[in-house]
Amino acid sequence: MNVLYSALSVATVITALSPAFAQLDPAGEPLGYHRIDHGLPHAPVRVMPPVDVPALMAEDEARIAAGIKGPWRFGFDHATDLSMENSGVWSVLSNGDRVWQLGIECPGAYSINFEFHTYQVPEGARVFVYNTMSEHYGPYTAATNGGRPSMGVGQLGGDRITIEYYEPAALAGAGALRIGQVTHAYRDVLGLTKGLNDSGPCNNNVICPEGDPWRDQIRSVAMITAGGGLCTGQLVNNCAQDSTPYFLTANHCVNGGSVSNWVFRFRWESPTCTPTANTTGLPKNVNGSTLLVTNPGSDMALLELNSRPQTGWNTFYTGWDKSTTAATSVTAIHHPAGDIKKISFEEQPVSSQNYGGAQCWRVAAWDDGTTEGGSSGSGLWNQNGLLVGQLFGGQANCTTNINDYYGKFNVSYPFLQQYLGNCGNTLEGLNYVAAGMADRVGSPNAFTIFPNPTAGAFTISWAGTVQGAAALMVLDPVGRVVVSRSTSAVGERFVLDLSDQADGLYLIELRQGQQRSVQRLVLQR
Repeated sequence: MNVLYSALSVATVITALSPAFAQLDPAGEPLGYHRIDHGLPHAPVRVMPPVDVPALMAEDEARIAAGIKGPWRFGFDHATDLSMENSGVWSVLSNGDRVWQLGIECPGAYSINFEFHTYQVPEGARVFVYNTMSEHYGPYTAATNGGRPSMGVGQLGGDRITIEYYEPAALAGAGALRIGQVTHAYRDVLGLTKGLNDSGPCNNNVICPEGDPWRDQIRSVAMITAGGGLCTGQLVNNCAQDSTPYFLTANHCVNGGSVSNWVFRFRWESPTCTPTANTTGLPKNVNGSTLLVTNPGSDMALLELNSRPQTGWNTFYTGWDKSTTAATSVTAIHHPAGDIKKISFEEQPVSSQNYGGAQCWRVAAWDDGTTEGGSSGSGLWNQNGLLVGQLFGGQANCTTNINDYYGKFNVSYPFLQQYLGNCGNTLEGLNYVAAGMADRVGSPNAFTIFPNPTAGAFTISWAGTVQGAAALMVLDPVGRVVVSRSTSAVGERFVLDLSDQADGLYLIELRQGQQRSVQRLVLQR
């Protein structure tokens, strides 16, 4: 299994700088790892009811036989109401700070993921989640979920996890956590007890040579964890090309539910063509999203992620084609059966057909690869590398590899236009690393910083070119916003103080409309 946390070198941290909220912080670890040293008791454990795995598997097989592509179910969702008031244990440390701990066990589960239906974490407090294998997520902070009141947490291996909340004495009583759903994984989506490649044998790892012409598009695709179900989707570019994290998937993956606690895993790709291997290092997860618009008539859902993927993840915002012209050949990139990312090819033209009440592009038969449950919402790219649809459903699999249906992007576009803009029938993709925050900004001289380096306090002054409303953000080495201000006056000065932050490299970002200016600040004491 992936190691979810490891010490990172300073060079790695600098490489991972991102103008977005970080999802995983490469610094700090749970106090529970040193329970005795801190005088903490064993966390009390809430045991979830057993699940009927054979019955669940039978239901899944019936869905596959009916040609339902997803969401691909891997886990059973337990409805819960576990809060700081009715569960867990509070402990007071020697300095007066407090720690709340709760263990959750799902007997026989391969992994556990869950949702905070209340997530209220004040500045200075932090949350960790860890398993019995010393793998953990966190620290999660006030900024991790973009200020939303709830948050999903991705899978951790094993049948027991511990949730730990730490708050300084001065913040006593300011935080609130409530776990409203716990997912028992009855399938091994993390590859703990089996090899990867549990999807059909005809699928191709994206790292294989046939994926070389599609390296950009591959980097746009992410696997979605929605409670106990999995789908696929992709980042899409917009006419402003401002790296707003718009994310396209299938309406039936939403199915009228909430997307606020979904978890998006980017860059889960085998490093070798064969044999399939797992990735190493921190999982590249974004926590949470907002549903912007859906259209059942093309089985489309557009989301906005709560944060941009980190710059160091090397993601891509795919381009698209909203014309009505049928593609002469198509490519699909997806996570079939919750597997590591795959790529499929059809060298023949697609045709226009209705499927399940939606206007779709029909792939008659895949020439190489296929799709499966979990591929739902994944993109279909034409011969020019532009997105033309997302997967609805069909019969295709490695045994009977015919008839897949993709909701038409051109049918979706009247609903998408208010977000993606109006700039012609086609738009090329955006390489966020090559044309990201630091390379698509306005003049770097739009503001000045003094002193730099600083021991804590520093002054920011706007240059004369900054007129009208502008926003200022200070981002720490893992991309969290630690200070934000707004201004509308030319020549305004701000005195800021980072004395409560750790030494290191920070990004100072000035936004004005579609223009951004970014400078670096060194905090050194």
